[in-house]
Amino acid sequence: MPLKFTLITPCRNSAHLLPETLESILTQSSLKEGLVQLQYLIIDGDSSDNTADVVQPYLKHGVQFFSEPDCGMYDALAKALPRATGDIIGYLNAGDILFPKAFEILQEVFQYPNIEWVTGYSTIINERLQITDTKQSPRYRRQFIENGYYIDPSYPQNIQQESTFWSQKMNRMIDFKKLRSFKLAGDYFLWTELAKHTELHSIRSLLGAFRVHAGQLSENSDAYYQEAMSLVRSATFREKLTRYWETRCNPILKGLLWNYTLGTLGIAAARIFEYRHSAKKWMPR
Repeated sequence: MPLKFTLITPCRNSAHLLPETLESILTQSSLKEGLVQLQYLIIDGDSSDNTADVVQPYLKHGVQFFSEPDCGMYDALAKALPRATGDIIGYLNAGDILFPKAFEILQEVFQYPNIEWVTGYSTIINERLQITDTKQSPRYRRQFIENGYYIDPSYPQNIQQESTFWSQKMNRMIDFKKLRSFKLAGDYFLWTELAKHTELHSIRSLLGAFRVHAGQLSENSDAYYQEAMSLVRSATFREKLTRYWETRCNPILKGLLWNYTLGTLGIAAARIFEYRHSAKKWMPR
């Protein structure tokens, strides 16, 4: 059986943003070639605009549309995630996009053993879908997800939701009831939930992009930070020492010694996947 993806778009009054998101998912190269299957759920919060009309032509392509009052984006997401039947799961807000080869790359990387959760480059686009910024995904530590290092304003890059995907196995471990209670930082709640069980692996490629537009929840960065900080624990002395070392260490030395700081017996589960031109495939570094 082909690998199956589940993508979710929670939205409300987003008719003007949905077409680009829909097209970016439904025109994935591996989907058009029949190499993967797709379950695509749009969870609408009883929109008063023409969202239903925009979605209507796409229903014949298997898009599932649900519209009813909700309590916000994460309430909508908490309704959708238990319905996910895909092997690989992710979500895109209205206006955000996937790059055309995202499913191809994910399909190959998820074939490796013990890969349950991955993220790609952090990429920003403007209202014209032009890339305005992109950052290479680092090698993440689950301890730093748990203690809030990656949401600290001093850290240059957080975990970008649009480029992050997880397995069905991990999806079953999420507390959907608690997810429903978040207004702004539900994505970071998801990351803390997944970090309890597995490492986050990085892919050196563009997978998804966050679109900057007026009125989005992320504009309230201070409130997001406060809500996210309610999820983290205090850092241990060893974690504080490792953070100090990582921010000041020579990059080459950091790469050589990374496994020996917070890893176990020199073996770190987190991997970085990059394309090896000699082998013509995605491989862990």
